[in-house]
Amino acid sequence: MTQPVDRPRSRGFALVELIVVMVLIGILASIAYPAIDSLRYSAESAMMQIGTTLQAAQREAVSRQHDVRVVFDAANGRLRVIYDLNSNGTADGGERVRGVALEPQIVFGRGGAPARPFGGGPVTLSDGSQTITFHRNGAASASGGLYLTSVRAAAGETRRVRDARAIEIVRATGRIEWFRYTADGSTWLRGF
Repeated sequence: MTQPVDRPRSRGFALVELIVVMVLIGILASIAYPAIDSLRYSAESAMMQIGTTLQAAQREAVSRQHDVRVVFDAANGRLRVIYDLNSNGTADGGERVRGVALEPQIVFGRGGAPARPFGGGPVTLSDGSQTITFHRNGAASASGGLYLTSVRAAAGETRRVRDARAIEIVRATGRIEWFRYTADGSTWLRGF
């Protein structure tokens, strides 16, 4: 007579164990979710988008040897890039115009953050206009800058002051400088 062979039983998870694990994951996620600050990341993304758009406009002016104008529309949260092929200061037929819009939860403004040296308005240029022109030598038509922040910070939420971002334009070189307001809400730090 043959002896029955003892086979090792494969052990799986019981339904109760799986439910307990899922509940624990849910609890941990609900604790961690407030720590993930999506508005701050959106402000960071907007700063990068606007900053690289300005850098690209300046490089286009130098490489193509024509003016590139950037018109800010702070009230509507957008800007227009006009590739002024004949450098006459107007958007003529046949010249390319590109629009860039901010994400819905981001606005031009600084919220409760202190002003940078260029000024306190959402878009502040030294010539008083809302248009910056990059010339064929790389220089900009004005110095100044702009602020970006979350709609909550713009509405006055003091704990959202760290959502503020600033972009400064140096007139002589057309250089774009980026700044973030620190997480502890004490100072502006240069980025990039």
